[in-house]
Amino acid sequence: MVLRRILEQRKSELKIFHRAARQPGFADSLAGALSELKMYRIKPADLQKSIQRLQQDRDSAILDKLRDVSLLYSQLEEFLAGRFTDPDDYLNLLAERLGSAPTVQGAEIYIDGFTGFTPQEFGVIEQLLVTANRVSVALCFDPVYIKEPCHELDAFYPPVETYHTLREMAGTLRIATEPPVLLQHETPVRFKHSPGIAYLEKNYFRYTAVPGEQTAGVRLTACANRRAEVEAAAREILRLSREEGLRWREMVVMVRDLANYSHLIGTVFEDHDIPYFIDQKRTVLHHPLVELIRSALETVSQQWAYDPVFRYLKTDLVPVRRDEVDKLENYVLAHGIRGSRWSDGRDWTYRRRYTLGEEQECNEWEARELALINQVRYSSTESLLNFNRRVSEVRNVREITAALFELLESLDVAARLETWAREAEQQGRLVEAREHAQLWQNILLLLDEIVEAMGKEQLSLEEYARVLESGLEGLKLGLIPPGLDQVVVGTLERSRNPNVKAALVLGISDGVLPARPGEEGLFSDFEREALREAGIALAPGSRRKIFDEQYLVYVALTRASQVLWLSYPQADDEGKALVPSQIISRIKELLPGLQERVVPVEPPGTDGDLEFIACPGRSMSYLAAMLQEMKAGRRVDPVWLDVYSWFVQQPAFKETCGRVLAGLFHVNQETSLSRGLGQRLYGSRLKASVSRLEKFTACPFAHFLSHGLKLKERGQFKLAAPDLGQFFHAALKNVADRIKEQGTDWAQLTRTTAGTMVGEIVEELAPQLQNEILLSTARHRYLIRKLKSTLERSVLTLAEHARRGVFRPVAVEIGFGEQAELPPVQFDLGDRCVMEMAGRIDRIDCAREGGKPYFTIIDYKSGQAELKLADILHGLKLQLLMYLDVALRHADQLVNQPALPAAMLYFSVKDPLVASTGPLAAAEAEKGLLKQLKMKGLLLADPLVIAQMDNQLNGQSELLPVGLKKNGEFYSNSRVISEEQFNLLRSYLEEKLKSTGRRMIYGEIEISLTGEGRTRPVVSVFSSRCASSIPCWRTTCIACCLTWRSRRSGH
Repeated sequence: MVLRRILEQRKSELKIFHRAARQPGFADSLAGALSELKMYRIKPADLQKSIQRLQQDRDSAILDKLRDVSLLYSQLEEFLAGRFTDPDDYLNLLAERLGSAPTVQGAEIYIDGFTGFTPQEFGVIEQLLVTANRVSVALCFDPVYIKEPCHELDAFYPPVETYHTLREMAGTLRIATEPPVLLQHETPVRFKHSPGIAYLEKNYFRYTAVPGEQTAGVRLTACANRRAEVEAAAREILRLSREEGLRWREMVVMVRDLANYSHLIGTVFEDHDIPYFIDQKRTVLHHPLVELIRSALETVSQQWAYDPVFRYLKTDLVPVRRDEVDKLENYVLAHGIRGSRWSDGRDWTYRRRYTLGEEQECNEWEARELALINQVRYSSTESLLNFNRRVSEVRNVREITAALFELLESLDVAARLETWAREAEQQGRLVEAREHAQLWQNILLLLDEIVEAMGKEQLSLEEYARVLESGLEGLKLGLIPPGLDQVVVGTLERSRNPNVKAALVLGISDGVLPARPGEEGLFSDFEREALREAGIALAPGSRRKIFDEQYLVYVALTRASQVLWLSYPQADDEGKALVPSQIISRIKELLPGLQERVVPVEPPGTDGDLEFIACPGRSMSYLAAMLQEMKAGRRVDPVWLDVYSWFVQQPAFKETCGRVLAGLFHVNQETSLSRGLGQRLYGSRLKASVSRLEKFTACPFAHFLSHGLKLKERGQFKLAAPDLGQFFHAALKNVADRIKEQGTDWAQLTRTTAGTMVGEIVEELAPQLQNEILLSTARHRYLIRKLKSTLERSVLTLAEHARRGVFRPVAVEIGFGEQAELPPVQFDLGDRCVMEMAGRIDRIDCAREGGKPYFTIIDYKSGQAELKLADILHGLKLQLLMYLDVALRHADQLVNQPALPAAMLYFSVKDPLVASTGPLAAAEAEKGLLKQLKMKGLLLADPLVIAQMDNQLNGQSELLPVGLKKNGEFYSNSRVISEEQFNLLRSYLEEKLKSTGRRMIYGEIEISLTGEGRTRPVVSVFSSRCASSIPCWRTTCIACCLTWRSRRSGH
């Protein structure tokens, strides 16, 4: 944390590190480099001297980096001087005080488990040699190197070098050294029952050794991937426990790098009921308390942005239930709430508007939901709001830390962590329990340290958060094994397991063991070499570390006394091939009789399946896979039938086994609800819309989820297609209303008047859409200009229709249903059930021909829309036909006499581009735009009526999907039908609506990927729930096409 602050203060003076100073993790890297300097007894003055020595021979980059490090190092020492002791100086202090320590004077000291020492540690040993009576150091290397030189490529080079350094130190101090005690046996005592391990220990690094014959104690396994490798290791541990009587604590799992294995080992060992302990320091960044602190600071510094607020609320340390947080989150996401809206103290009353330009009263259910939302909001953020007020008034570190501590106290975090620790302990999660128990004290200590170190400094909240973040990143928990009898999982570098009988070494892949160390820390190998030439010796670089890896190989091969189980994965998690390490080929060379087992991910279904049957839980999973193989007609080892019989006879597994068997013949299809249940679910008076019936026809199950179970997508504060459609509908209604109020006609609209009118309407409606979403960002404000352009183009196109025809609106956005302008359309479904249809018709136009009124239905679409007879036949697009039927049913109310159908059309509300290979004249461009905006749908096959819609029709219409030949006949591509066919469609509509309504109340909930008559999958928010175990859409497409052909020919 101190380094983070120094970096902030001296950032402008840094030559190399000025950009990296604020990057996450850089303070840790710098702290590591300074720790290394202290371990090697290098002071800032030593760095300055090295800079002077290097000035003539080295480039400026190295010198600038050394100057940066020297500056920061000096600043750290200056800050600590007389106030604090750096833990990296503890060994220096120990060396200074050992001479006067009574416990050391005359004592016998034993040092074991090291291969080498840093200069700091050598300093302590030097004082021990002077002060103590006798110092014994145990080192592991071949005794031949006591007299013979050891090459740096040798595996034992580090301990041999340490041995000679210690002897030189003793000679310099004139302290007598006893003859070394050599543990020399032809076969080491601990390997007397494992000749294979004994042979490897003696000959692995002797490349002139002849191949050995005895392989007892050594086992080699090749696994399909890391998952298969860990599961094979778990089965071997169980076998050793059951068949060879080994205790859990007598077995160890070792890997070179835990990052690729720790999560797998945890999951697999728990599945196999193996008690284990992973020997690694645990970061606390994942812990809810750390997340609470970080998110609280971020919430205030980022003005209550969505992410930090809900990270704070979801820590479970805030006094609010998670389901209440979920409701609050849904509300906030749907309405885009942020910033001062959290803290202004006013109740939230935002609601979703389904129509614009009309006032909507809040119903009782909405009022209750709003009350609950506001209650949860106030109760969950009270402490955070108090913290916000406190830190807005203060700026120094002490006061900010005090406010943070008050936040933790107000939430009673200590008691909550104590409860979590107790619950985890009761449920056997001892490691988790200790994490909860330790963390609170560590956090308090960290807060004390930041106050003690920087209490009076003036920091902004952002700077304070960065400093504290550095402290939290460095906070790691070192836990001891919670039990005495556990399998320890560790790395070859860190873990010490002196008396184990079985060692399972995993991940022996090329580049992993031995590892290929990269350049770590602030200093590269090149820079380390330059410093060495300047008289400053640091830790070995990556080249030396590569050689030192061979010693870890020796540790891996000799850790166990009875069983050495070696394995390597043949592929990584993505299926890419992995090459086995040279260790594998060397062992095969030394022990040619060693049999290598190959273990797949799952049982192969042959005689080797028995080894996969190690524990009930995992065997059940394998059994399910084997039963699927049997169902598919493939050969399976008969042992799985015995496994099934055993499970069936066990009360604890009988039910699970039954579900496995049922799953073999499961098809993801839902049976219909009972008729009574369907009626209770939807009501005997079924209130429906055309779009709802179309959705049911497309997929009854998706309809059941949305209208029966009331499931829906989480609302988002963003502009989606339905929002734009809602906006366009309201705007076009306002245009029609203004034209009517002004007593003008659509045909009289000019580009200027249309632009002015549209501009005013858009400015009026924009604040009403989704809680002012169009005013929320610069991008959305720009979108207002696009909406104006699109609406202006649409209005001008509709005006062109008016100029070329005599059809005029008689109703705009007219509703039918309860409390609407037109009554609902009712259908008797039988069994005392009635279906009431409701909806809203965008526009009904009317014209007279031969004294009779004709109706045209226009439906606005913000996207592309086509009307095909096949879609009407299958009930997938009934909207236009339904609206036409409603208009004709109530023609007396609309025009005071019965009317006839003229057309039902889709009008696309868009501002298209006209493709061209060169410049276009204005008239040509306008003609191209009209072609792009041509209406789609069906028209009455009557030239006189169509002439009322387009009096300039000559050949293909620019406005309508119709073309007229010179002889008065329609072109074959004209979308026209006769009046009789219109009436036939209306009759079919009634029957289709009735049959669909009956299917609904009778409880049909079939899963359908394509919908009736569809040749493509129906995409809905529930597609993932519906997709499993259903035939692919191409198969369904063929069936639908055949059905449609037979129906058409039959009709």
